[in-house]
Amino acid sequence: MKLSLVNRLYLGFALVISLILVGGYLTWQTFNTQTEEAGWVQHTYRVLNNSERVQRLLFDMEASRRGFRSTFNKRFLEPYETALPKVAPAINDLRTMVSDNPVQFRNTDSLERAVNSLLSFWNELDHLTTQQRFDQNVAITEQETLLMDKVRARINTVNLTERHLLAKREELKNSSFTKAIKTLLLNNLFILLVGFILMRVTYAEFKRRLKVQKALNSKLHEVVELNKATNKQNWLLTGVNNMNDSLQGINNRDNLVATFLRTLTGFAGFPAGAMYRYEENRNKLVLAGTAGMPIDVQHEIALNEGLIGTTASQKALQVIRDIPPGYWQLSSASGKMTPGSLVFVPLWIGDELLGVIELACFQEVTQAQLELLEVLSKDITVAVNAANDRSKVMSLLQQVQEQREILIAQQEELRQSNEELSRQSEILQASEEELKVQEEELRQVNAEITEKNKALEAARSALALKANELQSSSQYKSEFLANMSHELRTPLNSVLILAKMLQENKEKNLHPKQIEYAGIIYKSGSDLLHLINDVLDLSKIEAGKVELNYETVPVAVMNNDVADLFDVLSQEKNIRFIRHITGDVPDAIETDKLRLGQVIRNLLSNAFKFTPSGGEISLSWYMAGDDVLGITVADTGPGIPTEQQTLIFSAFQQGDGSISRKYGGTGLGLSISKKLMELLKGELRLDSSTSAGSVFSILVPIGEIVDTTIPAISTPALHPIATTAIEQQTAVTVNDDRNNISYEDKLVLIIEDDTRFADILRDFAREKGFKTIVAHNGQDGLAYARRYLPAAIILDMDLPVIDGNSILKILKSNEELSKILVHVVTGAEQASIATNNIHGYTRKPLALDDLEQVFTSISRLLSGRYKKVLLLSAGPLGQDAALSSISNKRKLAMAYDITGLDKAEHFIREQSYDAVVLEVDTPIGDIINRLQKLRQLTDSSNTPLIVYLDQDITPQEEQQLKRYSSAIVRNSVHARDRLIDELELFLYKLEKKISTGTKEAEDGDSTLSGKTILLADDDMRNVFSISALMEEQGVHVLTAADGKEALEILDRYPKLDLVLMDIMMPEMDGYEAIGRIRSDARFQQLPVIALTAKAMAGDRQKCIEAGASDYIAKPIDNAKLLSLLSVWLS
Repeated sequence: MKLSLVNRLYLGFALVISLILVGGYLTWQTFNTQTEEAGWVQHTYRVLNNSERVQRLLFDMEASRRGFRSTFNKRFLEPYETALPKVAPAINDLRTMVSDNPVQFRNTDSLERAVNSLLSFWNELDHLTTQQRFDQNVAITEQETLLMDKVRARINTVNLTERHLLAKREELKNSSFTKAIKTLLLNNLFILLVGFILMRVTYAEFKRRLKVQKALNSKLHEVVELNKATNKQNWLLTGVNNMNDSLQGINNRDNLVATFLRTLTGFAGFPAGAMYRYEENRNKLVLAGTAGMPIDVQHEIALNEGLIGTTASQKALQVIRDIPPGYWQLSSASGKMTPGSLVFVPLWIGDELLGVIELACFQEVTQAQLELLEVLSKDITVAVNAANDRSKVMSLLQQVQEQREILIAQQEELRQSNEELSRQSEILQASEEELKVQEEELRQVNAEITEKNKALEAARSALALKANELQSSSQYKSEFLANMSHELRTPLNSVLILAKMLQENKEKNLHPKQIEYAGIIYKSGSDLLHLINDVLDLSKIEAGKVELNYETVPVAVMNNDVADLFDVLSQEKNIRFIRHITGDVPDAIETDKLRLGQVIRNLLSNAFKFTPSGGEISLSWYMAGDDVLGITVADTGPGIPTEQQTLIFSAFQQGDGSISRKYGGTGLGLSISKKLMELLKGELRLDSSTSAGSVFSILVPIGEIVDTTIPAISTPALHPIATTAIEQQTAVTVNDDRNNISYEDKLVLIIEDDTRFADILRDFAREKGFKTIVAHNGQDGLAYARRYLPAAIILDMDLPVIDGNSILKILKSNEELSKILVHVVTGAEQASIATNNIHGYTRKPLALDDLEQVFTSISRLLSGRYKKVLLLSAGPLGQDAALSSISNKRKLAMAYDITGLDKAEHFIREQSYDAVVLEVDTPIGDIINRLQKLRQLTDSSNTPLIVYLDQDITPQEEQQLKRYSSAIVRNSVHARDRLIDELELFLYKLEKKISTGTKEAEDGDSTLSGKTILLADDDMRNVFSISALMEEQGVHVLTAADGKEALEILDRYPKLDLVLMDIMMPEMDGYEAIGRIRSDARFQQLPVIALTAKAMAGDRQKCIEAGASDYIAKPIDNAKLLSLLSVWLS
């Protein structure tokens, strides 16, 4: 039986594996035998070594005994005594080793007996005396030699026996090793022989099968080619069938195009395609349909234009390969890709062009696809031609139908027109009869109307006369009130200043009663001034001359302003004052802050007036509806009877008008408040009853900007009062210093039409060391300015002949006069003054402190220590005098020029400024470029650029602003104070190097003098008081309103000596700020002292855990604070 290849291979591999197993077993057995024989050889060597060890011990003992017998010196016995204990264990070890060999075991016993005999002999010698040992020395030696020879004989017997065993074991080991080598060689030869046979058999079989495989592959290739041809033909037939099926039953041309494009692109593997229809009358190819094409595909193409137009005229299918990347792209939701090939198929039927098909493919177009297109193009051409014919037939049918309908409609209209003409003819005849009757009636009515018109014209003339008289009366009243208020305020100004000077009694020449009288005069004058202001406000409102200034007002700011104003009064009267803002109230509203604040202050003033001690007043902010803000002022006063609640809103009326009334007042506050609320398009409501208190509610719209003026009643032109007497009046004799002026004098020109107030200014100026020249009109003042060139001018605005604004413009336009310092002292509002031409502004009436500030400011400006600031603002920051007022109160000599951002470059190029303040009230993106240009203009002079923000910004926008600005101040309750802090920091503190031993610190603690600390506190009162205390000690103080700003300042000035950190602050509290300071490696050793009003147990430990160096509780003791600073700064 012939075995198959597989079985033969299996048999051969089984034989090889068996031989390998046998060889492995033999190898293992040989290794075991070798290992065992080697163990016995090793055992023999150990026995020999042990017997030699016993022999050496006995030789040492023998030599030791003989040395002792020769010298009787016991030192020779030490080797004997050392070896004696070792002999018995050595013999026992030897017995154990040979226990498997009976012969050797007996030899060992003989050896042990011989050794014991020798040891017993030596032991007996120890009992002999020295003399006996000496006398018997020869006998002892002979006996010892005899015993020793026996021992040597026994040891030699053991060694000879063991060496004989060793020779036999070596011979056995070598024999087994030779046998194992031969066996392994023979086994390997068998394995190689079987392997060679297997290789021959396998190679022969593989060679035979390879020939068979080549023959099969040749037959398979022929079959594959035949299948390809068959599949290709089937594919073409399938495509034709699909196209024919899809075109059947479609009459609409557009549907036909969409269908065959969808079928063609889907079956032929083209991702996109389009068909252009040829319009012979226009000689253009028009897009008829697309599939997968981009949206911006060209809709019309002229014949012979581009690839499509050229293909259409050539009548042959064209393939375009290697499409450039910028040609056009196919897109999907996952991306875009440029096609790799384009195919253009013209559609011709005879000599008539029907259109062109454009197809796009990502890969190369195959020959099968081209053949399919050749076949399908004929079917498509026939279908398109049939669709065109159907379309033309349908179009002709539609035209015929439309013309038929038009004809029918025209016939119907003609019939109706004939009927209407007949009817109108009848109506016309009837109308002629009615017109004759109505003509007679109309003639009678005209006569009556003529009589009534004459009467109406007479009444209208009388009414117009009365209206003119009323308007004139209103105009005269308004002018009278305005003039009277001015005439009253002017002398009252002098009264207040002189009364205050008398009350201070600097000359110490008034007795207490006279000082008390002066105080009464001052208070009465102040009350009279408030009354004049109320009357003037009422007259402005009634005359329609009040203008509103709408702006974005933070609700919290208004609430805090009111709190600051009435907190002291509530404490004095022992009245609980509660403020509350509900959560739905927006952060900021669009309204007139001044007028709304005036209404709230009037209501609160009334509430504090009528509420007794121990009572309660609340101010609540809430949303009363969509875009309607509600503000409620409630008190626990006596209340208002129902019958008087309407009366109290009338001018000069009170709830209790009797001469015995308990509460005083003019009754103007509520009247003004109600009219202001009407002006703000709001409402003022009252809810009150006797003995139950009163609740005044303000409802003000906040959703839209309303008209900002009250429409005033137009008045006829009034004839001007003759001014001849004024113009021709003789000059008043003035007692000034014009005849006593030297070159070294500091000369001040006072331009003031009120002679009494001018005299007060003159005397005060003299007290301050100035020489004065006084002018009572603008013309003289301008002449004196040109003639004397004073160092400073104190200017009133309401001047005869030439007003103050005109004088300012003239001074500004003159190069020589423009350098004169101008301080305006007037009753006009600052918004009506050309603020860029002045260095200071104070509004009348003035108190004595105001005069001090005026001349202190002038002195500093003239001493060259003033700083000039450019304020770029179109918002509220540039419309009030807050910055000048705060600067004056802090005795900082600063002059402000105010302009818009559009004129900033002109101002900076024309003049030199010490600082620039930019108010940002537009989107940050619009301001960054302008801010960058400002920084480029100011970089050369290293001018600080401070940004004042009135909006929230993102951290990214804040980083952009920080790149170009020196500091950022956000709008808040104390924003203007913070702005002045920054200006003071840059203009007065950082410009001079901090050094120890400065003049300011001569009287202070030498430890603190010249140090720089950062004070972070949101309460500006604490900031001012602590800053003043520090500056007395020669310490320079940088201030921050919250923890975030403190970190910014620390980043700008990392070499500060110490930080005073308040704990309770907005935006970022003290704990977080201290933690961030400590996380910065630069400030690990920087002393940080925590300030807090919560003096509770554990506060100190909490501050220390946050990273503070020390802790001090509010209210702060000055001595304790200075001592603490001295410790940490020493």
